[in-house]
Amino acid sequence: MEILEKFKALIEEHFMEEHDIAFYENKMKIKPKYLSKVSKKFNQPPPCQLLLQKQIDHSRHLLIHTEKTVKEIAYEMNFQDPYYFSRVFKKKTGVSPTQYREIHK
Repeated sequence: MEILEKFKALIEEHFMEEHDIAFYENKMKIKPKYLSKVSKKFNQPPPCQLLLQKQIDHSRHLLIHTEKTVKEIAYEMNFQDPYYFSRVFKKKTGVSPTQYREIHK
């Protein structure tokens, strides 16, 4: 579990600019795929899902507490394509970023 806690701490620090699990494994000096094995062993979501959830949670916060456009938020979260960001956001929350903002304002 210590490895997962370290991973979660690194996510908190780098989630906006780093979307590749290999970056985190490298930072932790562990072999590729080891983080996934540990997550599975402890019945935790896969590392990519933990990272994505942190990005979505932060995006939710930005949608509610700022006037930034969805496009600006997508780029701030280091998504190269705002449409892809919107699709991922909707898949995870059930509503588009624009609808989320309208519901929670």
